Amino acid sequence: MKHLNKIILAYSIFQICIFPVDVSSEEIASIDTKIQKILKVHPEVSLKFLESKEKLFRSKHIDVYPDPKIGFAYRSYPYRQGFNTDRARPDTPGMTGNEYSFSQEVPYPGKLQIEKQILKSDSELDFWNGVWLQNEFLKSYFELVLSIAAIENELSDLQKIEKQMVTKGKLESSQYISENSNISNLLKTKNSVEKIRDRIIEKKITLEEYKKALLFFESHQEARGITEAEIIQYLSAKEIALETELSTDSLTKVPQIKFAEINQSKAIQESKKDEILHLPDFEVFVSYMQRRSKPFLLDSGPLNIAIMDNPEFSGDLWSAGVTVRVPVWSLTKISDLNQSNSIRVERLAREKEKERLRVKAEYQSTVEVWKGNKLRLDNYKKNLLPALQGNIKTSLAAYSKGDSLLGESYDFITDSLEMQSQLYQIQLKRWLSVLKLLILTNNLVPEGVNYEEINK
Repeated sequence: MKHLNKIILAYSIFQICIFPVDVSSEEIASIDTKIQKILKVHPEVSLKFLESKEKLFRSKHIDVYPDPKIGFAYRSYPYRQGFNTDRARPDTPGMTGNEYSFSQEVPYPGKLQIEKQILKSDSELDFWNGVWLQNEFLKSYFELVLSIAAIENELSDLQKIEKQMVTKGKLESSQYISENSNISNLLKTKNSVEKIRDRIIEKKITLEEYKKALLFFESHQEARGITEAEIIQYLSAKEIALETELSTDSLTKVPQIKFAEINQSKAIQESKKDEILHLPDFEVFVSYMQRRSKPFLLDSGPLNIAIMDNPEFSGDLWSAGVTVRVPVWSLTKISDLNQSNSIRVERLAREKEKERLRVKAEYQSTVEVWKGNKLRLDNYKKNLLPALQGNIKTSLAAYSKGDSLLGESYDFITDSLEMQSQLYQIQLKRWLSVLKLLILTNNLVPEGVNYEEINK
C-alpha cells in the first residue's frame, strides 16, 4: 500500500504536467515596444541601415557638376638662354604679361545621373539586406528563448523520469531480495536510469550553451529581455493572421526577392554607364592675357645707340576653345565590354528567377511543416497523452486487484513522462515554422517600425 500511494502521487504529478496552467504575466511593456527597442539599440541590426543611409547621402552628392577651374600665369617669351627679363632688347616682342584663364569640364549628358542611380541602388541593396538581417536577428533571438524554455521543461520531465526509475529500481531490488523478481528486470532498470542521467547531462550542456548565446542578444538591453510567454503571445497573434492571409502573393515583399530585383536593375544601369564612358567628355576654356605696356625701345646696334619708337602693337590677348576626349583606343574593345554586361544582366535575371522559385518552394514546404506540427500537437494533446493517462489508470486499477505488478505501473508512468517530454519539442517546431513563415513573408517585425528611428 505504501508503494501504491507513491505511484498514485506520481500519477497526479503527471496529470498536472500534461496540461500546464497558464499564469498571467506581470504588467510589462508590450512586446512590440520591446522589439522596437532592441532593434534600435543593438549594433547588429543598425549596421546595414547605417551603410544604406551613408550611400544614400553620397548618391545625393555624386551628381554634382564638376567645379570650374580658374588659373593665373605669368608669361614672358620668346625664351632665351638663361632667365632674361630685359624687355629693352629690340628683338624681344612685347609678349610679357599676366594671363587669367577659366575652364569648365562638361561631362557627357546623363553620365552623372546614371552614377547617382547606381549609388542609390547600392543604398537600396543595403537597406533590404538590413531588413533581412533584422528579421534573422529577431528570429534567432526568439528561437533561443523558445529553445531554452523547451529544454528547461524537457529537463524537468527527464528529472521526474529519473526519480520514478530510481524508485522502481529500489522496488525491484527489494523484490529480488525477497525472490519475487529476477535480476534481469533490476539490471534493465539500472541501465535505463543511467541512460536518463546521460540525457539530463546532455540537455544541461545544451541549455548552458544557449544561455551564453542569448547574452549577445540581451547585452544591450537595460531591462529584462523578452520572455517565452510574450513571444508565444506575439506569434499566436501573427499565426492567426497567417491562417487568414496564407497566399504566395505575400512573397512579393520578401527581402531576398527585392534584393535580386534591385541587383538586376543596378546591372542594367552599370551597363549604360559603361556605354557613356566611351562617349567623349568636353572641356571649354577662356583665357585673357594682359600684356605689359612698352612705349619705346633702346637701339643697341653697333653704330647707333638711341631711343626708338615702339613699332609693335602691344594690345591684350584672349583665347577661347574646347577640348574633347576622343575614345580612340577604348572603342576597339567596347564589343567585349558590351558582351560582358549583356551576360551579367542575363545572369542576374536568372538569379532573380532562381531566388523567386527557391523562396516559393521554401514557403510551401514550411507551410506543410507548420500544418503538420499543428496536427501532431493536437493529436498529442487530444489523443496520445490522454490515452497514456488512461493506461496509467487501468494499470493502477489492475495492480489494486492483484492482476499486475507494481513495476509495470511505473513503466506506464515513465513512458508517459517520456512522451510528454517530447511535447515541448513539437511545440518548439511549431513556433519555429511560424517564425520561418513570418520571415519569408516579411511579417516578423511589428508593423509601423520606423527605420529612421532604428538608424539613429
